Amino acid sequence: MPFVRDDVGTTTRLRMTGTRALRAWERTKGVCVNCELPIDGTKDDWFVEHVRALELGGADEDENLGPSHLACKPAKDAADHAAAGKAKRNKRAELGIRPPSRLRGPGFRKYPRQHTATRKLQKPAAWRNQE
Repeated sequence: MPFVRDDVGTTTRLRMTGTRALRAWERTKGVCVNCELPIDGTKDDWFVEHVRALELGGADEDENLGPSHLACKPAKDAADHAAAGKAKRNKRAELGIRPPSRLRGPGFRKYPRQHTATRKLQKPAAWRNQE
């Protein structure tokens, strides 16, 4: 079996308790783990973020948690999802898993019928005989 470089496996998520959030805040001293700017805990909207995303194999441990501005979330989520998708595509390619062909399947015809609007309409046999 070939060696798979980007082995991605989603890690299970534990409950985010107040104690875990406080430990993450104190470990980073209230600095956003994404933009590295200080967070004002009473004025800014913030949440606890996984530094390495769980879908990229990050652990759900205190060392992988940190506070983040709510405004930083969309950019990090987009980057994480893109990286996870690329890693999964690479893993499928290295394992030899190919996507299904879009040309074959239950309604596929090699020469599809023409649409009725483009097909030449024929006169009924009774009309042809009268001409």
